[in-house]
Amino acid sequence: MRKRDMTFASAVLEAIDALLALAYIGLQIYYGVCYHIQGFKFVANILVLLLVYIAITWLQHYPEKLNHIAAELCVGNIRKYSLRLLTFVKLVFTAGLLVPCVCDAFGIAIRDVYSLIMIGLILVVTAYYEYRIFQEIKSLRK
Repeated sequence: MRKRDMTFASAVLEAIDALLALAYIGLQIYYGVCYHIQGFKFVANILVLLLVYIAITWLQHYPEKLNHIAAELCVGNIRKYSLRLLTFVKLVFTAGLLVPCVCDAFGIAIRDVYSLIMIGLILVVTAYYEYRIFQEIKSLRK
């Protein structure tokens, strides 16, 4: 996220998200060492997080790419909603990966429906903010 777009709340959310990502990577390293997980699976688990995290962070620098609109049009509420969408999706994704790792560490089994709940939560956040963005774009074109 660019410095001009950064607010205190977004900085706190970014810091929390970075800490969650580091905790996930730390737990994956712990599992890899303690349970002798295969190298490919170990690297793949960390790589998924890193690639999605980097992609969403890149989109936060260029939020106009999210909706394929011109940079001149991506101002005000459209930019604000785009950045919130990306921040919350990144937070839900990272937390969604971390929760099963923490539960595994405590020996708690998670049902298979957990994945569907996380996907649903990401879709709800996306649908809400995309609806708001489309309303703003529609009002600008009138």
